[in-house]
Amino acid sequence: MTSNEDYKQRLLSLRKEYEKKIGAIDADVHHKNEPVEKDFAEQATQRENDDVLNALNEDAKVIVSQINSALHRIDTEEYGICMECGIDISKERLDAVPYATLCIECAEKAD
Repeated sequence: MTSNEDYKQRLLSLRKEYEKKIGAIDADVHHKNEPVEKDFAEQATQRENDDVLNALNEDAKVIVSQINSALHRIDTEEYGICMECGIDISKERLDAVPYATLCIECAEKAD
């Protein structure tokens, strides 16, 4: 059986991983490791790539926020409880998505 402490360690590790990705994306978007291309066509391609990277960066930031919320729920002993219906979120769901806020039934209804 997985304890909340185990989930906390997984969440902390996951947050560190996503924060590292955010930093790498930020460096790429702001061209910290390579200059902006001089060729106009190449600049257009870079801008398109930057748009994709910005979307990935926003997704990563959302996940970090969800992880932080999950860590707070662990601290307040509300972790693993569906925020919609109040039942326990299954271990299988938490193993797959440790920052889940909804049980599978409520998540399916939300989609």
